[in-house]
Amino acid sequence: MKTYTRQQLHDLVWSGPMREVAKTLELSDNGLRKHCVKAFVPLPPQGHWNKVHAGQKVKTSPLPPRPPGVSDTIQIGQWDYRQHQKELEETEPVAPVFDEPIENLRERVTRNIGVVLASKNLSPPHAAFRRQVEDDARKAAQSSWHTAIFSAALEKRRLRILQGLFYGLSRLDCSVTVQGQDTRTIYVNVGHQNVSIGLERVANRRRVPDEQAVERLKFSIFKGYDKNTERASWVDSDEQTLESQLTSIAVEIIVAGEMQYREHRTWVYEEEVRRREQMRQEAIRKKLEQEKAERERLLKLEADRLKRLTDSAEDYQRAQAIRNFVSAVIEVPTDDVDPVSIARWREWALQQADKLDPISTGRIWNDVNDGA
Repeated sequence: MKTYTRQQLHDLVWSGPMREVAKTLELSDNGLRKHCVKAFVPLPPQGHWNKVHAGQKVKTSPLPPRPPGVSDTIQIGQWDYRQHQKELEETEPVAPVFDEPIENLRERVTRNIGVVLASKNLSPPHAAFRRQVEDDARKAAQSSWHTAIFSAALEKRRLRILQGLFYGLSRLDCSVTVQGQDTRTIYVNVGHQNVSIGLERVANRRRVPDEQAVERLKFSIFKGYDKNTERASWVDSDEQTLESQLTSIAVEIIVAGEMQYREHRTWVYEEEVRRREQMRQEAIRKKLEQEKAERERLLKLEADRLKRLTDSAEDYQRAQAIRNFVSAVIEVPTDDVDPVSIARWREWALQQADKLDPISTGRIWNDVNDGA
């Protein structure tokens, strides 16, 4: 697997015909096109290279700024764990750098998104939650036991706010996923990030002088997928309703997508640093273990060699003692034993001495060669 930046991929696809560039990357031209579209890298228009070959002047579309939440790196090919580990071992991880300050990004998004307004009605409901609304209405019509979820005024208001917000976000290519029959699980796709959001009734109620209960809504942007951790939130107030804050909410959702991307990049970098240090410590540990094992091996070799030396010396002394003993026995005159028996015994005894003797057997030379 190879990793390219958006700029590197842009330079590649504008360096030659798509099919030729794709071939160098071991991709089909359609596969390369998909990578470029996903990374928001502009492609040469149809007929571009024919004009180039004809000597006509052509323009190169510049690489646009990285959209919020979109990765600046493109990985082409199959990820290989061993290759990744090898690269991590050989190359120091590089800390991510984000050229555009978040405040500048916020200003850019604010300029581009325009004014976001809540929908005046739900005819028709937004595609993200249309199925849930229609299913709820159908069940309520078919059975008196089913209490319609979206018939209450607060629920209708909630959906109108979400609908207007979703349409506003779509201006900057943000899509939305709404899950659950009650539409309580919502993700906004910002670039390559899924931002979790929520719009719920505030738990506490306040009564106004006419005794009418005032129900308020709270909009939350969650950090990651943990709904217990809010990145930002807005609540209905006497001064400002959520409807009047939808533009800033939409902007902050997109900014949250970029922050989530940056946090992920930083986390990946920190994990790589941690993993590289772990690998370094593991390599040190293995080296120390190998050195220890080698020392123990050499000590054992030395101990074994010393034992063989002392054993050989003892065997030699025993062999010499047998030979001396045989000589002493032979020198003693006796008429009680047949000379033939004495000769056989002497031959046998000296053979035993030779078997014990490391010099006679040649065993000692093996030890000498081992120590050379």
